[in-house]
Amino acid sequence: MKKSFLKIVSILAISFSVISCDKDFNSIGSDIIDDAHFNLEGYEAENLKAYSIATGPVQTNNLPINALGIYKDSYFGTTKAHIVSQVELSSANPTIGENAVIDSVYLYIPYFSTLKSTTTSGERIYELDSVYGNSPTAKFKLHVYENGYYLRDFDPEANFQTTQKYYSNEKSLIDSYKGTELLNNSSNVAQNEEFLVSNKEIYIYKTNGSGLYVDNAGEVLTDQSNVSLRVIKERKAPGIWLDLKKSFFQQKILDAASSGVLFNNNIFKNYFRGLLFEVEEIQPGQGALAMLDLSLAEFKILFKSEIGSTDALRRTLSLQLGYKSTGNKKSNTINFIEHIKSPIYEAKLAASNQTTGDDMLYVKGGNGSLAFIDAFDDVELARLRNNVLNDKWLINEANLVFYTERSIMGNPYIVEPQRIYIFDATNDKPIIDYYADPTTSSDVKKNKSSFGGIRSEIKNGNGDVITTKYSFRITEYIKRLLINEDTDNNTNLRIGVSVTESINLVSNAYINPTNPNPIVIDGDHVEFLPVASVMNPLGTVLHGPLSTATYIDDKGNVVPMKLKLMIYFTKPN
Repeated sequence: MKKSFLKIVSILAISFSVISCDKDFNSIGSDIIDDAHFNLEGYEAENLKAYSIATGPVQTNNLPINALGIYKDSYFGTTKAHIVSQVELSSANPTIGENAVIDSVYLYIPYFSTLKSTTTSGERIYELDSVYGNSPTAKFKLHVYENGYYLRDFDPEANFQTTQKYYSNEKSLIDSYKGTELLNNSSNVAQNEEFLVSNKEIYIYKTNGSGLYVDNAGEVLTDQSNVSLRVIKERKAPGIWLDLKKSFFQQKILDAASSGVLFNNNIFKNYFRGLLFEVEEIQPGQGALAMLDLSLAEFKILFKSEIGSTDALRRTLSLQLGYKSTGNKKSNTINFIEHIKSPIYEAKLAASNQTTGDDMLYVKGGNGSLAFIDAFDDVELARLRNNVLNDKWLINEANLVFYTERSIMGNPYIVEPQRIYIFDATNDKPIIDYYADPTTSSDVKKNKSSFGGIRSEIKNGNGDVITTKYSFRITEYIKRLLINEDTDNNTNLRIGVSVTESINLVSNAYINPTNPNPIVIDGDHVEFLPVASVMNPLGTVLHGPLSTATYIDDKGNVVPMKLKLMIYFTKPN
């Protein structure tokens, strides 16, 4: 493993030009999913070795996507995900006016969802994406507090020369500075004590500016509790909707505005240090976990105030949270992950053998586990290089195929990852085939489909699912290894395997260096893992190269389920 943090700066056009220079080799366009290889000769790697290793705590600050909630996987264990985020002014130095009085304060964070249909009454029906839970009615407690701990941009222990890193296990830093609870403004227990992740659209009703519901004529409703009498002002896609404590924001924000705390975001973020979102079980292991893009949040303080000689008018102070590496949203965030491993998962990781390899591989996101594959031993690598360089084998395609253990992953209470990811674990970077794949999809999670890793089902003649698999095309990677011309790829091949939340994200996250059980392979410390693995809470059990399991395909053939690296080639006449 390389000791420095490698930033991947690759231009797709350059990748293609490099590939086109390999004039002695040709790639075919066969689909790696259907296993058709047009009478090519095939070579199956003989000495694959693969094993699993727990990651321990991982870097979780400023993730593009954050998890919030509770998810129990019947095999891997229970994950609890909390979030702390700074809050920023959408516009610096806003005009508040005099005699400002708050009407309401709300925070809305949309879920990932798709509009499926609209009823005759106008209700929009949504399907949620990236929400995991025990059932559609699984509830948990959600608390929101003022955060009193300042989230730094730069690390003082490095003389402020590097960005600050925070890790999944550092919630105790924040707990010591936990402030006022901010959710007790709402009597709706679905916002706090019985929080429910719902696919229902959110209605915003017309009010009189003092928080009282009105009819179409603007008259205050005599029955404020009768929802059917309210007038819908706005509809929003499903998401987290929280009515926050008005008295706190009256004192903290509006009453203090004249002291200059809203002058710019540097001052404001030190004055009001953000929000802590904390989850708690109502029943052990029960709940739901949602993936959130905090940068899409709406955080608004609605109030009335006077400016000059005008009467009090309704105004809005807009705040924002979430971090984007590009753009103007720079609210530092940390996703705290508590993963209570199941006894069987913990035992399997403890029994993994780097020397001999394993029959099963355990890959879990968050602060879970990675798998590593050593593709060849030195003897096999030398023989293959001789076949290519001296016997003039023409490498047409190379595929890496994983099968899942259906007795585990077929459990209805386990969610299979829709995609896994492989990377160059020798150099801590994507493999060349990742960059060489320009394919896109209307579903961005299915971009780079030629590179692979998308879950596919294998069915029998009756249409029943026998098992599932993940396949990858690594043709260019194998070519470069065998022709031995790439100085970063001229030794034996080690491939890392992880789950992924986004195939479009290839940056790395640090593994906490204070982990008492660091990842060490052949004496080298593994310092990084793909950040997209950190963002995904799911896991999968894959057959390793020592597996003896088989399945019967729809043609009656017995198919081994062990991990396979297949190389397809032609020989000169």
